[in-house]
Amino acid sequence: MSAIEPPLPVTALSSFRAALPPRRRIQAYLLRFAGAVALAAFLSFCVLWVQWQMASPGVSKISGDFVSFWTAGKLTLEGTPGDAYLKGPHFVLQAELTGDPDNWGYLAFFYPPFFLFVCAAFALLGYFPALCLWLTTTFAAYAAALRGLLPRDIPERNAVWALFLGYPAVMVNAGFGQNGFLNTALLGGAAMWLDRRPALAGLCLGCLSYKPQLGVIVPLALLAARRWRCFAAACATVLVLAAMATLVFGAEIWPAFVTNMGLARRSWMEPENPLYHQFWITVFGAVRLHGGSLAWAYGLQTAATVAAASSLVGVLLLGRAGARSGRALGAAMAACIPFCSPFMLEYDLMVLAVPMAWLMSEGLCNGFRRGEIVALCAAYFAPVMFKITLFDDAIKLGVIVAAALLFAVVLRRMTAKDAPLALARAPPQAA
Repeated sequence: MSAIEPPLPVTALSSFRAALPPRRRIQAYLLRFAGAVALAAFLSFCVLWVQWQMASPGVSKISGDFVSFWTAGKLTLEGTPGDAYLKGPHFVLQAELTGDPDNWGYLAFFYPPFFLFVCAAFALLGYFPALCLWLTTTFAAYAAALRGLLPRDIPERNAVWALFLGYPAVMVNAGFGQNGFLNTALLGGAAMWLDRRPALAGLCLGCLSYKPQLGVIVPLALLAARRWRCFAAACATVLVLAAMATLVFGAEIWPAFVTNMGLARRSWMEPENPLYHQFWITVFGAVRLHGGSLAWAYGLQTAATVAAASSLVGVLLLGRAGARSGRALGAAMAACIPFCSPFMLEYDLMVLAVPMAWLMSEGLCNGFRRGEIVALCAAYFAPVMFKITLFDDAIKLGVIVAAALLFAVVLRRMTAKDAPLALARAPPQAA
């Protein structure tokens, strides 16, 4: 008698599909529909972006923040990298590029010296080809990281991935020409490789130091989670990048950078400037936008940072099974980032894609807990809410609430062990 069972009849497969609860079937249909809408929105934005660029007589203000990166790279190629931190020569080059300095204003460069390597590489091309290459390559890295972060066995994986292609923060970041795609790719890559290749995850987190305000929580979280190899690799990456910048640009590049940081704090962060603070997604920015004093802004931001960091470290020190996963740790770090720095703008909401992707994967595999779908929807549409200026910009505060809700449900998911749903398995008679 053969030990191999005969093939399962088609009727049995049909009856198994029909046996799925209506709620699961509705969930699948909704995911497919949402993924299709998100993909259509993303493709429509791409067409509009090209039209906006072509309709502009000169350098378009759409994706205009890239002007700062490109001109800093151009100064580096000309042998004067320190001028990227000086308003005079940097602004002169921007004025030559845009041809309209009064309408554009000055786009400062606040990044560590080793980011000049990236800027110089893109400045080898003309401005518009460099802008197109910047957005396409960083977006491809973001899409690949999110694709890898989604487990291969989750239901409707392609629909979930398409949903994140159309995440509203994607359009916001592209509209600014900023680095949100790169930040999310590095965080997503770290979350994906923490368990399997901790050194590679540390390399990603070390490279994130090009934007230091996003990495404040990273060393603390890695130490609390006892991720020693990843922590060592991240530290080594930062040291190597700093050494390379010192060797290539000279030691004098660092005083120029530090001086520029102090000038940025006094000229950009602390003055009461509603036109600038309207782009901030932090507690500090919200207080300043609504006329709060500098002392209140720093005080409430410090309280938010301490509360978020303590919550994350407390969960990691508990050592629960749900908190040991590298993907869970990466998601929690990314969800904590918006509360750990006073200086973050709306395109930095891109980083929330990492905790949302992890939470959706967990929910689709093991079932959603109460409040998780609400938190996911709030975080997903937070970039849209942030554009609403009704009621004296009060709705902008909803973005901070949405980010806090997402962070809370991520920590709650990490502290409990999930039992696999029976619905995720085939019934005994079908097996």
